[in-house]
Formats: sequence, structure tokens, C-alpha cells
Amino acid sequence: MMVQDVIDSKLNRRNTKQRQLILEIIQQADEHLDADQIYERVRQLSPGISLSTVYRNLQLFTKAGLLAEHRFNGMRRRYEIATRSSHHHLMCIGCGRIFEFSCPSSDGLQTRITREKGFRVTDAEVRLVGYCPECQRRLAKNNVNAEFERR
Repeated sequence: MMVQDVIDSKLNRRNTKQRQLILEIIQQADEHLDADQIYERVRQLSPGISLSTVYRNLQLFTKAGLLAEHRFNGMRRRYEIATRSSHHHLMCIGCGRIFEFSCPSSDGLQTRITREKGFRVTDAEVRLVGYCPECQRRLAKNNVNAEFERR
């Protein structure tokens, strides 16, 4: 579905170039962006946009279910398109990057909880925190250098 169609049908509001750009930037991103990052990218294409316009539209899109909003360990709010397939997040505490992964056992767990406990699960999120391979290499290199300096 085209971004314009999504805005028209889901928001029941007038489609604007700025709204369209904000959604397109998030849709094309290969990472979870915060409002400032979205603002900087949109501003390159529409220099007259204000940060408050970006914030207002992010709230609107989130409320309408177009965007998923995440807060990873107290970090700034980050956004992604909500229609992506079910996935979970790995958060690197070294560099702050967020990686997505699928977890089929999470779906099985939700089904089991519903069956065994009668609890209707509406959402589930698995978030694992640690170090990405790049940060692990950097830490290992720093540890080797520190050990060498102690000698």
C-alpha cells in the first residue's frame, strides 16, 4: 500500500507532503530512528519542516497504529513501521544499535499461555541486551591492550 493511501485511510486527515515524507523516511530506514534523526532526514528534503511538526506526526501515526514506538532501556523513543512481521529486538549496550530477530518460540509460548491460563495475550516483546559482534571485538582488543599495558 502506498504511503499516501495509508495516511488517507488510517488517519482520516488530509495528506500532506510532510506527513508523507516522515512515513517514507521511517519506512526506508534500516534502523530504529528517534525523532531527531527523523527530523534531520526529513529536513534535507523539506527544509521548512519544524521539529514540533515531526513530533506531532509521530504521535499521530503511533496513535493510529501506523508506527510502533519503543524505548530501549531508557533511551529516546525510537520508531518503526508497525506493519512489519512479528519480531523482537537485540540491544547493544556498547554502541546502542538495535537489531531485529524473530523468535518462533515466543508465538508458541503465547499460544500455550492462552491454552493453559486462559489469558488472552495481545502483544509480546522479547528484548535481549548485550554486545554486538563489533563491540565484542572492540572490547576484546581493549582488554588485550590493557593487559599488555599492565605488564
